[in-house]
Amino acid sequence: MVTTDRRRFLSAVAASSLALVGGCARLGADDQASHPVTEPVTDWPSFRGDQYNTGFARGVSPTSADPSIEWTYDADGPFWGSPIVADDAVFAGSTDKTLYALDAATGEERWTIETDHRIEGTPAYADTTVYVGSYDMGLYAVDAASGDERWHRELGGLIRGSPTVVDGTVFVGVGCHNLACARYAEEADATENGWIYALDAGTGETVWEHTVGNEVVSTPAVVDGTIYVGASDDTLYALDAGSGDVTWTYDVGDMVWSSPALAFDTLYFGDWNGIVHAVDAASGEGEWTADPFARYISGSVAVDEDGVYVGDTPYNSLDDPKTHYGEVIKFDRQSGDELWRFETGALEVGSSPVVTDDRLYVGTHGQTERDGLGVHALTTDGEEEWFLEIGGRGVGSSPALVDGTLYFGGTDGRMYAVE
Repeated sequence: MVTTDRRRFLSAVAASSLALVGGCARLGADDQASHPVTEPVTDWPSFRGDQYNTGFARGVSPTSADPSIEWTYDADGPFWGSPIVADDAVFAGSTDKTLYALDAATGEERWTIETDHRIEGTPAYADTTVYVGSYDMGLYAVDAASGDERWHRELGGLIRGSPTVVDGTVFVGVGCHNLACARYAEEADATENGWIYALDAGTGETVWEHTVGNEVVSTPAVVDGTIYVGASDDTLYALDAGSGDVTWTYDVGDMVWSSPALAFDTLYFGDWNGIVHAVDAASGEGEWTADPFARYISGSVAVDEDGVYVGDTPYNSLDDPKTHYGEVIKFDRQSGDELWRFETGALEVGSSPVVTDDRLYVGTHGQTERDGLGVHALTTDGEEEWFLEIGGRGVGSSPALVDGTLYFGGTDGRMYAVE
């Protein structure tokens, strides 16, 4: 079986040389480029923190080594989407169809707004407005202070991904009909197409739309007039942000739900074949690939000055009596060489990590309720600092770290603030 062969090969690699894991490595990488997050982070207004999708909370104080839960808020359904933090508030959507605004310091409810279906994507905040998509095929623009709806657009497909707002334009992927979306897409009689939309942030009017051959769950990175986003037609797209015209495409072997992270003029992302890619942002040429021997990678990577961090879902089969658990892995950002891996007690690590100067935070979850699921705090050297167990099916939400407080949603229907 493939599973057994890949596991045996992984053991051999680990025993001999971690440097062999990075495949097709680009030698002599250009160190003149820089990380786009140059100043200390003071808020977390979008899924991966900013328009670059790096998940890097530079200069942010970590949580305590002995963390305490400062507050929780109970919703009426699981949180699969991730929280954002802006204007001293936490904004998050739930499968109970509701977008919540909570006081970041106390967890007290400021307002709620209900959509017509579940919310599994992460909101985005810009210029006093919160934007969020729903499985009701709509994208909502909501006043961040009052919760009043400013506009609402029907876009023709389930929205599982998260918007990115740059220079007065909302960029969002539309369409989800595979895997966890399949039942809801069938109930809604949704088309199997996918789209990338650019909408006017003030009015919701379409600036342009680009149709792809399958769903778009990935959250766009938008930099210097180019939008980068993955799709389930096995492709990473670079589009002109003004027109939607294709600049280049990069083909992989499976779906791309991962949101590309842009740093050092390179895009980093994973795919459903379990491969991590580094792609030149200007040309679309591959720089390196790394194979952690995972079943798939559904989450997004985090990128700091020297590493690329990602969680995976391992192979498990009836032909292999050993249970393999999800891992968090660090790769050298220039070569793709594996630097370390940390094994969790979960069967899936779909949460996208957040990394600060010397700490990494990531959630773990499973298909069923069980013990050993929750949030791990690791050092950037791969040592566990603490683990917080969460009920339900654990934590698929990706954490947000602001001013020493870690915010995340649980499948137990609670939003957490941990210091």
